[in-house]
Amino acid sequence: MAHSPAPISKKKSPILAPLLNFLRHEPLWAALKSKGYAEVAGAGNVFSKSFVVTQLIAKAPKKPLLWICPSKQDMVEAEQSIALWSTLPVATFFLADSMAETQQRMVHFLQRISGGEPGIILVSPEFLWLRVPRPGDLEKDILFIKQGHDISLYQLFDQLIQRGFSASEDRTLAPGQYRSNGDTVTVFPVGMDQPVRINFLGDTVEDMFIVDQESGKMLKDMKELRLFPLVFSNGHTILASHIPQQVTVVNDEVEFTLFSGEEGGISIEKEMHTLMKTNTYVHFTAFPESDDFLHLRFLSVLKYYNIADFTNDVKERFLAGWRVVLFSKQAEAVKNALETYDVALVSTLEEMENIEGDLGAVCVLSAPESEVLLPRSFQHAEQKLLVLTDREIFLGKQKKRVTKEANSMLAFLASLKKGDFVVHADHGVGVFAGIEQKSIDGITKEYLEIRYADNDKLFIPTDQSDKVTKFISNEEKPPKLTRLDSAEWSTLNKKVKTEANKIAKELLDLYAKRALATGFKYGIDTEIQEKFEATFPYEETPGQLKAIHDVKADMEREQPMDRLVCGDVGFGKTEVAMRAAFKAVQNKKQVAVISPITILADQHFKSFEKRMKPFGVRVEMMSRFKSPKEQKEILLRLAHGEVDIVVGTHRLLQTDVQFKDLGIVIIDEEQRFGVKQKEKLKELRANVDVLTLSATPIPRTLHMSLSNIRDITTITTPPPGRLPIITEVRKYSDGLVREAILREIERGGQVYFLHNKVRTIEGVAHKLRNLIPEAKFVVSHGQLDPKELEKRILAFKNKEFNVLVSSTIIENGIDLPNANTLIVNSADSFGLSQLYQLRGRVGRSRIQAYTYLLYSSRTLPIDAKKRLRAIVEASELGSGFQIAMKDLEIRGAGDILGSSQHGVMNAVGVSHFIRLLNQTVEEMKTFGPEGKNSDQPQEQDVSVELPLTAYIPDWYVAEYEDKIGYYQRFAGMHSMADIEEEVENMLNEYGPLPPEVLNLVKVMKLKVMARRAHIDAIRVFNQPFGLKEANLRMGKSMKPEHIFSLLENNQRWFIAGDKLKIKLEDLGVDWYAGLMQGIEALCHVPKKLQSKKK
Repeated sequence: MAHSPAPISKKKSPILAPLLNFLRHEPLWAALKSKGYAEVAGAGNVFSKSFVVTQLIAKAPKKPLLWICPSKQDMVEAEQSIALWSTLPVATFFLADSMAETQQRMVHFLQRISGGEPGIILVSPEFLWLRVPRPGDLEKDILFIKQGHDISLYQLFDQLIQRGFSASEDRTLAPGQYRSNGDTVTVFPVGMDQPVRINFLGDTVEDMFIVDQESGKMLKDMKELRLFPLVFSNGHTILASHIPQQVTVVNDEVEFTLFSGEEGGISIEKEMHTLMKTNTYVHFTAFPESDDFLHLRFLSVLKYYNIADFTNDVKERFLAGWRVVLFSKQAEAVKNALETYDVALVSTLEEMENIEGDLGAVCVLSAPESEVLLPRSFQHAEQKLLVLTDREIFLGKQKKRVTKEANSMLAFLASLKKGDFVVHADHGVGVFAGIEQKSIDGITKEYLEIRYADNDKLFIPTDQSDKVTKFISNEEKPPKLTRLDSAEWSTLNKKVKTEANKIAKELLDLYAKRALATGFKYGIDTEIQEKFEATFPYEETPGQLKAIHDVKADMEREQPMDRLVCGDVGFGKTEVAMRAAFKAVQNKKQVAVISPITILADQHFKSFEKRMKPFGVRVEMMSRFKSPKEQKEILLRLAHGEVDIVVGTHRLLQTDVQFKDLGIVIIDEEQRFGVKQKEKLKELRANVDVLTLSATPIPRTLHMSLSNIRDITTITTPPPGRLPIITEVRKYSDGLVREAILREIERGGQVYFLHNKVRTIEGVAHKLRNLIPEAKFVVSHGQLDPKELEKRILAFKNKEFNVLVSSTIIENGIDLPNANTLIVNSADSFGLSQLYQLRGRVGRSRIQAYTYLLYSSRTLPIDAKKRLRAIVEASELGSGFQIAMKDLEIRGAGDILGSSQHGVMNAVGVSHFIRLLNQTVEEMKTFGPEGKNSDQPQEQDVSVELPLTAYIPDWYVAEYEDKIGYYQRFAGMHSMADIEEEVENMLNEYGPLPPEVLNLVKVMKLKVMARRAHIDAIRVFNQPFGLKEANLRMGKSMKPEHIFSLLENNQRWFIAGDKLKIKLEDLGVDWYAGLMQGIEALCHVPKKLQSKKK
């Protein structure tokens, strides 16, 4: 039976309970006291929400609290988190594998919540309208049996059957079953851990005992037995009807639209509205509907990537008066690290509480090893409180993520939620219905459930989950679901494969040109290169170092470089470009740096010149800022090799620009260029090195990277000290705009007010001047004269103005670190990638930054809500690449391929199309331009069935998408090293692997080994009284001499058709180790054969 949280949790001593005294949010309590209702934004993650919920119940200790969580995974994490704050009992309800166990949990749950006792009730929306007995009927249908009670055996059987119990002849009973043997009846009551034996003397109950199922030993005698029913006599109602009348309701971002429909004549929507209107009600939401909502200002915490960043940050906060609490399984190591950096520690939270005034304090608490799931960290800037756990504390080598950069797009497209349309490579388009756990013969595994046309279902083993990806197209209508009993998917796949062949040939042509082109091979770094790099005033982040290494490695090969470096604004992409440019100059080559707008080009020019002038590098700029005479002179010097680096806009792509010896072109934000400019840039790629920089690359760029036409490196590590940006989605109001602008001005900062309609921008600026006469406003947009535009930007940079009212011209890399509030007007009209890039304009320093995304329409369209929610949730810095993918998901595939391919791609979805395309490219590389024919072996698809309980328990990885991500990454791995690195990731993130996950790793390792050995399938039988055998189905690519050599060394193995059969006893005491050893030997057979031939 899979582990699952008990229906009623008796909590351990709350180790973090004293922390509740550090947070006071009086406006929240005041709002609830006066209005009984509060709309709350900025509540953070489940851990910080549980912090708030525990305080809510502390304010009304005699009332239960109902927390409606968005999903089962949130319920699991909420239950774990509450245990750290409070000893209050928590009632939860989950569906179980069997109906009997589900009923058992439901009875316990109903008992708990019907009493109206203090405590926390956790439910997810789908359970609120679960069919349950009517209030009061539960007690009526309970069967009471007492010692000495007169009842015949047949009367008892009849009563049990009426209550849903079933007879069984098995020695081992499940809850809800009974067995008779003469004058003895053994019944397994719902809600108990062991069955009860009832002995009769005639028609009288003589005695009753709880018995141990395994040994039959009597554990405890009973005077009275209460048998809760599995079915109910008076019909059903919905679970919401059982919620106590006086309760505090917390709605955790659950949409009211989910509460539509009826059940048994009861309106679910009406029940929920009544519940929420007649009780104290708190609504956690990212989209506040009223102006008087509360923002709690909880923020996530960025991971630390080295010990210095961690200790420096903690020390800085300590000196600034913060209370820092570290909750770790490695408490002693954390203490030692902090003491080494002279950070003073207090021993307990009580001691921290007693520190007076504005003095800071740091406390390290030891998390018990039994705490399998540690919560996520959070911080509260206004309260100066930081709570860190092992998920963010970094005390060893950098955590690795084995997903290759070029596969990041597919990895993202694979992230699934219930209800998503998905594509299975073999079976077609369906709807993802969730993860289903199944136990067969005592072996528990998990499967991805996919629903197809005509209500057909498939359960996909998790070791095959890499075949399932999210369905994404650029059509608004939902896709047609595949019929499993037809050939429509294979027919469609053939059409798509034809299109994929055409594109693959074009891609291979580009690939071949690139492979055959002979570029310039740069030398290794010189001493002067090292001196130049030493002038970088900051410590490089791990992401920067990787990007620098990748770019230099490309330059030191003969093949021309074509690399995309993707990273958030301020993550150090420019430094990567500078080092590449300097290396080129040291090798007597010229460099072109091309930016989409003049202001950004000017910024790059000044940065390059400042760093490189002391080393004698000649840097010039070509743009509209230069007079025709100046431009002519620069062009002449460029042609004669008297300019080393030229920075400019698309002006550098015109025909009159000639280089003496161009070595590398650096392109900033290529997606901002027009079609003609992009064609020019495409021509450059065949002959010179090209380095492209982007925060949120466009889909076509990503597609080129996926197809190995362009290499990609992502910089995901933020500079030390960067804070997440507080992001609020609000309905436009003059009061909000005035408050946000004045708050920034009062702390000495500046504000961007973004209005992207040039026609009305002056009118908006005029309105703002009247609204906030205390502020000084300046307007900028792309239609201004270039010199006037530069003049206004420089005036704002020099702090002559407080507020820049601007179009999206600020999106393109303008660096103004004193501007730390961004207000986006009509934010619902922007794309997600654009919003993310705009938000990157603020928060460039250690000062807390704010972004307000404003909308004016009464109701937001669904896609706009998705975009705005995604940008609020993307609080962790460095997620620009994932944001680009999320944008693709929301708005469709767009221009990822040419228009002629849209039809077929929309039919199968972009992720499956890319899978087929890459597969076709690899086939053509291997078998030639025509690809492989039917006689050649197909791509190997290995299935592994082992008699092992192998899955990832909810209590170990609680977050749904994380869990699916692990399954899909494991399933797609092709090397032992990849698996070991992913195991290391799990250890770092969640702690020691439980047996179920260790078994899953065994399955995946065997799958990798089988693929190498050309084995298509492995099935192991280990039945207690039956077959004990391993069957290995040989693939078409396995050569006969390999098999004969293996049988020669393993004479007890034998062949039956296309299978190798092995008795488990012939594999040794540990059959798994023996099987791995045998398959590994098969992998190395060719070498042995070669040595024999010699």
